Amino acid sequence: ADLPGRPPLTRHAILTLTLALVTSAACTSQEPLAAPDPVEVPVRSSAGDESVRAMCAALIAALPDEIDPGVSRRAVTGDATRTAAWGDPAVTLECGVPVPDRPDQPAQVNGVVWSVRDIGAGFRWTTSGLAVPVAVDIPDAYENGAELVNPLAGPLKATLSTG
Repeated sequence: ADLPGRPPLTRHAILTLTLALVTSAACTSQEPLAAPDPVEVPVRSSAGDESVRAMCAALIAALPDEIDPGVSRRAVTGDATRTAAWGDPAVTLECGVPVPDRPDQPAQVNGVVWSVRDIGAGFRWTTSGLAVPVAVDIPDAYENGAELVNPLAGPLKATLSTG
């Protein structure tokens, strides 16, 4: 359609504009997103004996690649046989932690009992009743911690069950 006050576009002008747009689109290919830097997950305690270390390593190997849509597994620095991380900001897991001195807000998610404690910038979910306690720190940026620990239940029960 012709615009009032402007000369009509010629066929050559339309083809030139189309070619310029196609060339421009081809040159702006989407680069894959760079993986986030590895997450430093501090280990707050010694993992104990070799059987505890072996159970932790089995758990870490069994953990899912994603705990929620878009919350994907990330590399960790430090002891990768006892720690894991997902997403940005990072949800972190540490295996072989001390049992909380006083359990707070007990919650059961998919057959795993957790003690949930406010840690200021998020919540620490610590398992109860498994052969080896596990802590998962979930930043406040995530609205529902239960949704994030739910996919961990299967690997936790399979590798750390006491029964």
